[in-house]
Amino acid sequence: MQTDMHYYGTYVMARAAGLSAAVAQVIATAAEYVDDSDYVALALNDGVLLEALATAHHPVNVENLEEIDQRKVWVPFHFFPGNEGETFEERLMCRMDGKLAQEMVAHHLAQNDLGFNLELMGVAAHVYADTFSHYGFSGISSDLNRVDPDSITLHVKNHSILDYIKGKFEAFSNKYLSGKAATAVALGHGSVSTYPDRPYLAWSFKYTTSGISSGERVNQQTFLVACQKLHEMFFTFAKAHPDSCDSISACNFSDIQNAVAQVLAVEGSMDARIEAWQNAVAAGNIYPNPNKESIPVYAKKFNEDIEIFRSHSFETIKSTDGYAFLAAAKFHRDYVIDELLPKYELHVLVT
Repeated sequence: MQTDMHYYGTYVMARAAGLSAAVAQVIATAAEYVDDSDYVALALNDGVLLEALATAHHPVNVENLEEIDQRKVWVPFHFFPGNEGETFEERLMCRMDGKLAQEMVAHHLAQNDLGFNLELMGVAAHVYADTFSHYGFSGISSDLNRVDPDSITLHVKNHSILDYIKGKFEAFSNKYLSGKAATAVALGHGSVSTYPDRPYLAWSFKYTTSGISSGERVNQQTFLVACQKLHEMFFTFAKAHPDSCDSISACNFSDIQNAVAQVLAVEGSMDARIEAWQNAVAAGNIYPNPNKESIPVYAKKFNEDIEIFRSHSFETIKSTDGYAFLAAAKFHRDYVIDELLPKYELHVLVT
């Protein structure tokens, strides 16, 4: 998924579940920042070296093509293992709303007074939502991820948008056809570029290795379920944290489902899809909004905090929002790699 879902969609689902605007903004910012956090380490002013914990999975970052980075970044944050199948590679395949992903969400919801609960909800929201777009692909370089490009079929009504996404696919494929970067085609959904991340797209393909067809993948339908599940997660969080709620925004998902589906159906650029969320919110179609307040524009707020970390010491850094995100990301990664996956004999990295 992209910013229109990870930030704007997450914000809207949090508000619709009854969370306040300020709380929803922190959660949504953390959810999107998982795709933006690419710092590795920073030195503080007292000589302490801070592990900044990169979570971004941009394929242009060649370091992400290293096996250890795939297992520290791609697996726990973007392609959550479904634990289905017989072989190790099969079990690492991401599955939509998989049982392990559900267990991860339940675990994070059960945490209290961590000091970074909102940021942890954002991280969980990102990881959970991605299971509804990244399913059928894994976070390691594997031949099981390879797709026959000639088998891909796309269904888009807007011809200019169709040409645009085909162009993006061709540009990506040409960039990663040779050399070390060719590994990217077998990593995650590199074989199909950004097709899994576009909410309006209906499409299909065949895997190269097995020859198995994906069947028709209707992103609008799976993204709608993702919104429902995020709403449920935030509703559970809201019940446990009444101080994070406001008095008017809580809605049943069944009452807003059609309005959300209309947003997801918009065939357009990122800006057009973000505008669709903004228009639906301004009109009060998804949660009560008598003052017609817009969704705050996404800003890399945590990035700003991290940039000034060098002026902090070990004693003062913990008061920053950026540190709270890094702490939440580390908490999530350590739980997934060291506890949850080993519980099911799925050992991706021994630390």
